[in-house]
Amino acid sequence: MGSSFRLLRIAGISVELHLSWLVIGFLVTYSLAAVQFPSQYPGWDPGLYWLVAAATSILFFASVLAHELSHALVARGLGVRTTTITLFIFGGAATMESEPKRPRDEALIAAAGPISSLLLAGLLYGIDLIVPQEQLGALLGWLGFINLSLGTFNLIPGFPMDGGRILRAVLWRIRGDRYAATRNAAAIGQLVGYGIIALGVLLAFQPRGLVAGIWLGLIGYFLSSAAEASVVQLGVERTLRGVRVRDIMDADPASVTPNESVSSLVHDRMLHGEHRTFLVRHDDGGLAGIVTLADVRRVPRDDWEQARVTDVMTRFGDLATVGPDDDVESALKVIQTRGVDQLPVVTEGRRIVGLLTRVGIMRLVETRLRLGV
Repeated sequence: MGSSFRLLRIAGISVELHLSWLVIGFLVTYSLAAVQFPSQYPGWDPGLYWLVAAATSILFFASVLAHELSHALVARGLGVRTTTITLFIFGGAATMESEPKRPRDEALIAAAGPISSLLLAGLLYGIDLIVPQEQLGALLGWLGFINLSLGTFNLIPGFPMDGGRILRAVLWRIRGDRYAATRNAAAIGQLVGYGIIALGVLLAFQPRGLVAGIWLGLIGYFLSSAAEASVVQLGVERTLRGVRVRDIMDADPASVTPNESVSSLVHDRMLHGEHRTFLVRHDDGGLAGIVTLADVRRVPRDDWEQARVTDVMTRFGDLATVGPDDDVESALKVIQTRGVDQLPVVTEGRRIVGLLTRVGIMRLVETRLRLGV
């Protein structure tokens, strides 16, 4: 997701914060410090309202992160790798490199988030009951309510929300067709989104309901748009079903050696050909890494003559790769989750056999859709 920056890594998962989350952080802090806490707990020092509100906002962030981590860790236990968790204005999203292979796995991964939020709500309410301190009670009570709301709201059967994914798993189990289950669950997700938009419009015309109505409308629009995007993605996946990487890869990709100078790479190759991405090949034919135009741009021009490809390339250990017999549908998922435009195709011993590109996949999708095959 664009406009995000990494905050930390947890269990090998990159946690990123989208800039839109700062809007939520401000709104939560302001509403608690200026409205809710003063009305519920009059008599505090003004600075104390802001201090407790800021602490509550930070723990709200932690609550959403815990929700998404639950998805990610259960997915990992079931063999589905999660690379990134992004927190944004409407909550969070865990980016997985592949889809669950069984309906049961889908349901378990989807249910993990709401269950963790509901358990956390129960824990917070329980602590609130036995803690007499007023400021801590205010913090715990609000967080308990928010986690209860987060867990409950996500169980609404609107794909791609958690409840919608559970619904897809049920339909998948009954019908035995993941594609049909996704299409049906996404259609319900669109209807739920439109319903939330309608509720927001009605609320906006009520006294003091404008802000809440607008917010509900935005949530509904986001949900309906996400469901529609899922249907589009489904069409792409169906088009690619049965296609192997070897069928559309570039079997003779442009390559360079690790010791070639950056100056030679630019002047002899990039400026005199169509390629902007090069596999870096060892003398034995093994893959050492990949170098792109973006890598070169990070090197000052005055250093091009002295710098070597090995100094600027992305090394093999940091690359995602595919095999020639892998299915293109899964490879596209890796391209999307990693945010790259190509995947080296290798066999045992890192031997290079080709390059799979996003452009090549999209060209195949466009051709198949036009031909209706």
